[in-house]
Amino acid sequence: MLTPDQWVLDEREGLLPLAKWQKTVDVMARVFNAPAGFIVQYASKGFQVVISSDQESNPYEAGIIIPVDTNLFCKKVVEQQGTLYVADARGDRYWETNPEVSEDGFRSYLGLPVKWPTGEPFGTICVMDFNTTDYQKDYVDLVGELRDLIEADLAILSQYQVISNLAMTDELTKLYNRRGFYAVAQQRLTLARRSNLSLGLLYMDMNGLKDINDTYGHSAGDVALKRLGDVLAGEVRENDTAARLSGDEFVMLVAANSAEQLDHVQQRLVDSMAAQELSVSIGAVLIDDGSASLAYWIEEADKRMYQNKRA
Repeated sequence: MLTPDQWVLDEREGLLPLAKWQKTVDVMARVFNAPAGFIVQYASKGFQVVISSDQESNPYEAGIIIPVDTNLFCKKVVEQQGTLYVADARGDRYWETNPEVSEDGFRSYLGLPVKWPTGEPFGTICVMDFNTTDYQKDYVDLVGELRDLIEADLAILSQYQVISNLAMTDELTKLYNRRGFYAVAQQRLTLARRSNLSLGLLYMDMNGLKDINDTYGHSAGDVALKRLGDVLAGEVRENDTAARLSGDEFVMLVAANSAEQLDHVQQRLVDSMAAQELSVSIGAVLIDDGSASLAYWIEEADKRMYQNKRA
């Protein structure tokens, strides 16, 4: 999920209406007869221009990142979380170190804060001019209306991510469910084929869950399943994916270049489970045939798991 400290331009699923935002900023610049208009995102890493008005007079392109400690108009908006209108920056010594003024020649700035649905600062929407301006209240209100449109889009994105996360996540363990695993694992498998990389698949079945349920009740069984999920979540590395497929069956797709590496991952899992008084049967396969489907490898790992369980 996209978080407030991630650049929205890095979002690769096309969930944000960037084309609409571009039209919004272009119209705003034309209405104000301003040489530059922007949507700027704030994060701990700095300020990134998300949308830049499509004008030759605009010195900033979308995608550039400005260090967080730079004296910027947008920084002031984020800090005070309120409207900032500077009619002529040359009359205020505060802006002498602002590169937008000292290097680019901007004199006027009008910007409003944009927020994430959580209330955290997203950034700003603003117009800038090389000349002194005298914007009336209607102009400020107009930027406010455009800002509301941007915040509405961010709210829709947030709602979509929540719904998507619920649809792909197992409620008990908070791992991926079957649908989520297949979606993510298929992408990983496709990428591995393109890059000529190997992956490992571990299919796991908890031992003794029926006895726990029969002896102590299903609530105790849920506790055991959640504990197993916590162990897997703790063992997942950056390029690994863990999921609960159903009942007491779990799966992990891991980066592994050899059978030895896969054995090492498997043993690490067994040791971590044992430390939590859990026992699992595991079937492991090294995915080294790019022509076979994900369903094939899951079936192969499942067969090996049952062989080990019977043993």
